[in-house]
Amino acid sequence: MNLQQALVRRRKAARKTTVPATPDEMRDAASSAAEATTSGGALPIAAPLFRALDAAGVRYGIVQDLVSLPDALAGRDDMDVLLDKQDYPVFCSIMAELHGLRGVSLSCYDNVCAGREDWFIPDFSRGAYVHLDLHIGIRVGWEFRKRYLAFDYAAIARWERISVEGISIPIVSPEDEIRIAIARFAFRVWTRPWTRWVAVPGDWKDQLSRLPSQPGEQGSHLVEYNSGRGETMSCRIRPTEDGFVVHCTDLARLRRSIRHSCGFSRGSGLTDAMVHFIRKTSYLSLRLLGRLVPGAVPAKRRPSAGGLVVALVAPDGLGKSTQVDLLTRIFRWKFGCAQAYVGTGEGRGWWFRKGLQHLVTPRRRQFKAMIQRDREESRSGAKGKVLAAGLALWGVLIAIERYAVVKRAHRWATRGLIVISDRWPQAVREGYLDGPMIPPNLSFIPGLATLARLEQKLYQKMDACKPHLTLHLVSDFAVSQRRKPGEISKEGFEARMLLMAELRALDKDIRAIDASGSAEAVNRDLFKQIWLSL
Repeated sequence: MNLQQALVRRRKAARKTTVPATPDEMRDAASSAAEATTSGGALPIAAPLFRALDAAGVRYGIVQDLVSLPDALAGRDDMDVLLDKQDYPVFCSIMAELHGLRGVSLSCYDNVCAGREDWFIPDFSRGAYVHLDLHIGIRVGWEFRKRYLAFDYAAIARWERISVEGISIPIVSPEDEIRIAIARFAFRVWTRPWTRWVAVPGDWKDQLSRLPSQPGEQGSHLVEYNSGRGETMSCRIRPTEDGFVVHCTDLARLRRSIRHSCGFSRGSGLTDAMVHFIRKTSYLSLRLLGRLVPGAVPAKRRPSAGGLVVALVAPDGLGKSTQVDLLTRIFRWKFGCAQAYVGTGEGRGWWFRKGLQHLVTPRRRQFKAMIQRDREESRSGAKGKVLAAGLALWGVLIAIERYAVVKRAHRWATRGLIVISDRWPQAVREGYLDGPMIPPNLSFIPGLATLARLEQKLYQKMDACKPHLTLHLVSDFAVSQRRKPGEISKEGFEARMLLMAELRALDKDIRAIDASGSAEAVNRDLFKQIWLSL
């Protein structure tokens, strides 16, 4: 049986042990399967990535989760890559050529340890990215205390090559895969003093079939470790129906040997437990606080260059909300990502404002007509003044809410989140594209000029807090009508498009994206622009 067949067997066995148990899990599994079917297999960037590594002579290999390797190549899982430390500069140069991005995690996160990094390689043709879980050396220890360097590239006895969807990838041999798994497991397991054998989770039948048996004991195997000081120790393992069990005494000896080879004393175990408890408590507390108060703490994982505020601006019918949802789902897979909304439509907003809006919106045009009639006839009716004052106060309320959203978006970005905003305020023209709302013709009523100046001041402050990246979705009126018939008039659409052109003339950093194509094509263009700005 070759490596490809063995990988298929492992994958099938893993699927048998992960059957959804509830209707919700069944629906989620069906949704994931549908997404996997439509994704078209491995991302096209995967082949150039591994070809570049091989051509540069980089010494690397996949060391864990070999069953999920096809999903990792398709951008649905991560792959654990062990890299020789001397080849790290070459690896970084290849990542730069492929627009790779390095991620930074919370300092108390379990994956934060020396010699481990997250790298992400984009595929602009699919609007997705590959996640490499890079290990300069494999460290073991408690879940939140991995400080013992157990393996480096040279410690792997044998590497093998496997072809996945036509991509040649070096993977760790079955014997070394078991050695790494036992070393990791030795620091994670807790057993009772009288327990002799403990089961290592996972399906290991294919790997065990290639191990030599222990002399004098049928069905037992020996897994040997070199401490690096000329000493060798062994772990006894026995196959079971589900995998294999390992002797607890050997696990204890292995832990001591790894600690001793790294220069730590016997008392390190207690220190590790205390640090693990403190870090895990901090991590869980931060995650809970992040759920209760979104954006209050740094993201679990964020781009190394920090967060980003992205604003999508367009008239109705060009797919702003759809693209915001798609982009959030793409980036939230591995990064901290949040949405912002500065409009007055169906998006999120203050409950007080939304309650008033349900009362005011149906008669808003009627109120404006009455105010205009009073102004033209130079009347000073109390009803017109009250309506004008109410309209001005409404504009100030909207401006205050938008200013709060703008400040919150930048505050989240400073904590490492990628914030994707549906719309963004502008201070060039009143009444369009989330600009000022108080009409200039209300100055005939005493006192309203003060409210108008307050609104203008707020919009000027918002204009000073520009997003890091502004993307304009542009198209013609026919596209808007086809997607949302009757949502906006042709005159209103053209006025907004002209205003967007004026904004682009004032700010050369604003980029225009053609929104005439399919949602997937537009999403790929937006994904590329955002990724290159991270």
